[in-house]
Amino acid sequence: MVSTDWLKKTELFGALEESQLKALLSNASVQPFSEGETIFRQGDKANRLYILIHGLVDLKVKAHEEVDPMTSKIEKEGAVFGTPALMEPFIYNVTATCLKPSNVLVIETNTIKKNMEEDPKMGMEIMKKLASIYLNRLNELRSGVSNFLKIFKSKTP
Repeated sequence: MVSTDWLKKTELFGALEESQLKALLSNASVQPFSEGETIFRQGDKANRLYILIHGLVDLKVKAHEEVDPMTSKIEKEGAVFGTPALMEPFIYNVTATCLKPSNVLVIETNTIKKNMEEDPKMGMEIMKKLASIYLNRLNELRSGVSNFLKIFKSKTP
């Protein structure tokens, strides 16, 4: 199991207090995943939040039976994924597959949602950080698309 000190260093839960971190860990577990193993699939009901302990996880979007070239790699310790488990409609919007053996902290989101409802300050801190994570990832995606389009623009006569 991971400690509250470790959980406090993650990208989503850094602003929480010790008691709040303990509450989150009360219904969490560390799970190992093998290379090539799928953690969750796009379209599945989202009821777990994941935090990378070590390894490498690929997040891919599938559209119309084809894999979109836009993917994200989760490789930083403490990085969170599976965040649609905290937002309606509670459906994963990507497929998460391990690119190498990985250990992941898995938190049942019914625990997180219950704690957020009982402690609105905790809920506000988590949602502020979640919004920041999404904004940063959106900006990274925009940058990637922009760089991708520049390649084609420079090759066009």
